[in-house]
Amino acid sequence: MGEPNITHYYTFEEYFAIEEASELRYEYSRGQIFAMAGASLNHVRIAVRLSSTLLTGLKGKKCDTFMSDARLDMAMFQRYYYPDVMVSCSEQDTKNGKMVKEPSLIAEVLSESTAAKDTREKLIAYLQIPSLQYYLIISQDNIEITLYERTETGWSVRFFTYENDVIFLAKMDIQLAVNDIYEGINWKNME
Repeated sequence: MGEPNITHYYTFEEYFAIEEASELRYEYSRGQIFAMAGASLNHVRIAVRLSSTLLTGLKGKKCDTFMSDARLDMAMFQRYYYPDVMVSCSEQDTKNGKMVKEPSLIAEVLSESTAAKDTREKLIAYLQIPSLQYYLIISQDNIEITLYERTETGWSVRFFTYENDVIFLAKMDIQLAVNDIYEGINWKNME
């Protein structure tokens, strides 16, 4: 019989020390750390297009848009993540120079290596954030965006699968055109 797989559980302090000493970024989930892998060009294109659309739509509002180098502080749930895109309208986050604590919107662009985590573990964790109003899960392989929206009675889910679809985020008073998010995607050379 083989040796049992013994895994080291990292404290928050160990995690922060590893992050500080490394050029890599790591996500933290209940004592485990995971190195962040590089993304495909389509993944990056989608995140940049979404971020740009959000920046334009939120101009003049007291909200900040962040991309994948901004860490999400979920210490109360024993997690620290680096979402692809976040929006925070919290004054606390505007003043905080290290991490986002009260996001209004989080978006993850799916890749083969992250899809299971983004649609299960992160979904469950994100929907527990009191400030979160929207969670977008965006496919990079085809036109498919899943929107989780907080309602008075819980969470609703909507799917957007057509180029001409428009996602209206009423609580932020902005519209996201699906064709803007997917602009310039090279569907033929998916690698």
